[in-house]
Amino acid sequence: MAGIHLHPHDILDEGMPAILQRLDGMKHVEHLFVEINTIFERNPYPVGDLPHNPIHNMVMGTGTLHINTHTDFPHLSQRVDPTILAGADPLMTIKKATDGGKYKVIPWANILNGDFIGNVENNQVVDFKGRPQAHWLCPNAPDVAQLWQKTFTALKQNYGYDTFLIDRIRFPDWAGKEVNPAGLFTCFCPHCEKKMVQQGLPINEIKHRLVALADSLKQGDFETPVSALKEEPLLKAWQAFRQQSVTQLVEKLLSDAKQTAGGITLWLDLWPPAYSWILGQNYHELTRYSSTLKHFPYHKLGGGADVQGLINHFAHNSESQEHAFTAFKRLFELPYDISYETFKQQGFPIHFVAEQNNKVRQLSQPNTFIYSGIQMWNLPATQLIEAVIAAEESACDDLLYYCYGWATQELFDAIGEHNTPNNNTYNNNTIKE
Repeated sequence: MAGIHLHPHDILDEGMPAILQRLDGMKHVEHLFVEINTIFERNPYPVGDLPHNPIHNMVMGTGTLHINTHTDFPHLSQRVDPTILAGADPLMTIKKATDGGKYKVIPWANILNGDFIGNVENNQVVDFKGRPQAHWLCPNAPDVAQLWQKTFTALKQNYGYDTFLIDRIRFPDWAGKEVNPAGLFTCFCPHCEKKMVQQGLPINEIKHRLVALADSLKQGDFETPVSALKEEPLLKAWQAFRQQSVTQLVEKLLSDAKQTAGGITLWLDLWPPAYSWILGQNYHELTRYSSTLKHFPYHKLGGGADVQGLINHFAHNSESQEHAFTAFKRLFELPYDISYETFKQQGFPIHFVAEQNNKVRQLSQPNTFIYSGIQMWNLPATQLIEAVIAAEESACDDLLYYCYGWATQELFDAIGEHNTPNNNTYNNNTIKE
């Protein structure tokens, strides 16, 4: 029941026969998570070429919608990709190729991040200094739930799917075209502030404290912000508000879709527990509304976080970078005795995978089905299998590979070898290393 992520350009450029042949070789993938709307991401990330795409060396995501909805969106919508307007339909293409077969398609939607049009100003994320955060919608904004209720209804009516993986259900992190730590100190839009007042949260006091912490970071004081974010009741209450906001959006998406589409199932794509709390994701509460989730404990990539981008933004020499990295590890409870220089070369230790998977199990509701995200690009086959084994020996239920289009044939072959009974070639290589 393992899964793999696919992007629209994979389907349009490579064609389904080539894709299915490559997936057949993995020997255990059944779920195909097909992206229906892109984010502003380079494919592959951060550098390199698409290894088996016959048309493009790289593809830049533009935050556009890659399905046909045939639906009117009165207040807020997502810009439709030019390929759709020209007649392409990657989701329908993969549906026709997989219906009645062994593969199950799960449309994969990025909820709060993309190129949105319409009344964006009334739905956008605003930081602690009143600055809009480009391309991010607020979970408390008035038109977000309707946008996705209409989209999910259209997906069910036009394509026949009723189970969706929802991604980017959070507040912004610091990564993007430019490193922007202010994304963490959000949201203070009118809708969030109204709800904060209703809950008795002192908005100005929170803003003033965040301004002071931002100043500390600029001055090279990393320990004060870490202690404040981890310990101060005011900031912990504000973090709880953010988490509640995301959870309530998921609850509303399900309730609204039940009224118009007869019910849908939402699976969650979350950040690893080390970081999820600071982005507004609460595993314990979210899994009340979803019984299946995926997170991505990519140990080689710092758990999916742009660690180097954040460290280098605030620290500009080796000594201050080491101090910043020590503070980073304390903030996110990463108790690894490694230097920043070692991290840049090797990432986190391999046991990060099992530790994060086991923590997901502890935090989630009983019987939650947990996919461990597996980094399937920019690493040798032996390290891929090392991560697979670490996940298989942890508390997760299965694996979800990221991603089809970025992975070399060597990595597909390695997974196929690993899943061939009585063939331990790659396992033995990993153990020897």
